[in-house]
Amino acid sequence: MSGGEGGTRAAASGDQHATGAAGPRRARPGCVTLRCRENGPLVVEMPVAEPGKEPILVSFRVIDHQGREFALPTGKRAVALCRCGHSARRPFCDGSHRAAGFQAAETASPSGPATEADSRDLTAEGG
Repeated sequence: MSGGEGGTRAAASGDQHATGAAGPRRARPGCVTLRCRENGPLVVEMPVAEPGKEPILVSFRVIDHQGREFALPTGKRAVALCRCGHSARRPFCDGSHRAAGFQAAETASPSGPATEADSRDLTAEGG
């Protein structure tokens, strides 16, 4: 990762291995996962190695509106991004959503992953 791998309390505690109603929430081999935590941050999880294979080296950057890169915490395979607006460490989460009473429980469509047309709409570079 550029600047090292980021970390969150949830990732450090092993929360990424919990199982929800829709199935396991653990990272998939070879897949970067962006997970919406209920009433919490967006967690970017780096892929895990497939059993018996070398780990895949993946990087990502967090860049501000002026194109400057934020330094990512090192030594972790996940980073939490604030979505409540109360973190003193924005764009990263510092847990302030709890005290602020932040509520967000978006769920994915039960019909499954987005279609190719949906993906084109989501990749537009906008504000």
